[in-house]
Amino acid sequence: MNKHFIILFPLLIAVANGEDHPFNIEIRPRIIDGAKVIVNVDVENGVKKPIDYLEGFISEFDGDGKFNNEKKLVILYEYEPPLQPGFSATKSLIYPLEKEKPHTYEFRVSKVKFMSDARIFTWHKNAGFIRID
Repeated sequence: MNKHFIILFPLLIAVANGEDHPFNIEIRPRIIDGAKVIVNVDVENGVKKPIDYLEGFISEFDGDGKFNNEKKLVILYEYEPPLQPGFSATKSLIYPLEKEKPHTYEFRVSKVKFMSDARIFTWHKNAGFIRID
């Protein structure tokens, strides 16, 4: 019985601690008036703690996949109600419409502050949460 426990224990710890994707990020571009694109960035809190502050960068790529530009986007300010686990917040940016080939967009989380915690973290898909302040 001890052999089974020794084999299963590391596996159970890995599954219990495995927060592969603490944020479910959905990007929805919408064409408005045939002249501009409103890009809605929706971030769902998959962490088991309320979030006080959340910001990141939205990258714009042209129709060929080449990087065009990057803009900072604050999803949740500290003066707003905290983002509870399982809930989402949405913010938008406006871009000019490129009629040749549609542009694509990608959002990366850069700063996260949890409720009742003075520390600031960033999140990387391979490293997880990293304390930056």
